[in-house]
Amino acid sequence: MQRRSNIQMSSLIVLLSILTILIELSAYYFFASPYPVLGIASFVSILCCHILLEKSTTYESCFTYTLLTVFIILTVTILTYFSADRTSFISYSHLLHAILALNWLVPSIHCFLRYMTGYGTRINQYPAFYRSNSIIFILFYLGILIYGSFAEDAFPWAYRAVMWSNTANYTPFLVLARQIEDYLYRIIPLRDIFVYLGVRILIFAPYGYYVTLLTRKNSRLLKHLLFLLLPLLIEVFQYFLFTARCDIDDFIYGFLGGLLGSLLFYLTDRIFHSISGRTFLERERTYGSTRYLYF
Repeated sequence: MQRRSNIQMSSLIVLLSILTILIELSAYYFFASPYPVLGIASFVSILCCHILLEKSTTYESCFTYTLLTVFIILTVTILTYFSADRTSFISYSHLLHAILALNWLVPSIHCFLRYMTGYGTRINQYPAFYRSNSIIFILFYLGILIYGSFAEDAFPWAYRAVMWSNTANYTPFLVLARQIEDYLYRIIPLRDIFVYLGVRILIFAPYGYYVTLLTRKNSRLLKHLLFLLLPLLIEVFQYFLFTARCDIDDFIYGFLGGLLGSLLFYLTDRIFHSISGRTFLERERTYGSTRYLYF
């Protein structure tokens, strides 16, 4: 009986995943504006997650659904991007990236809100869902970070206001000072400066978030040293592989991004505690147990 129930649930997950992809790609094909496409994709994802949670009473079903939809959209994105003649039924655009992100983000937010508020049927195994879902995010995050740090033509909009040289920059805030000067002389718009700062700080916010999650019971010194570790490694590798991008400013902005991610985690934990009365991802202490985090 249990095996039959598992087979039925697996079939439902596959069915809803395929239905989600068909609806998303149909909306992508028929609507020129991205807003109805993203709205439809979000609504379908929320509805499917709700159905799966009510039917399975476990968050693991939502993770499987998320994994399938992310994998399928990722495959479609790659195939359309590398299409030789660009005349396939589904043409490539950056909107596919947004749909891919939504297929991960919407189930994550929906399950978090369900776990925090505890409304409706009691659903189990959220820590396992959060851990598995975080692995998906971290894999994509590391891929984007490595590509953006070492690929020569990666994200040109993020480097629009940067004047490359053949040597590394060891003077703090030299590039920012030059940009401000260029703005004052109306060579570049103010937007380029905000993009320059925002990208370099925000890209390390997820790193700071997960470092804080994993070291929340450790000393602040260790936490802050870890905030410096990843930016330092990237700058060292850039010095040997892509000298023009080796910049002391990026190291500083990376640390600030880590602090921002840490603040985001504590804010999440505070909001979660104020609503649910529990600490985010923390288990009740048991006799002889020294592990407090599910993650």
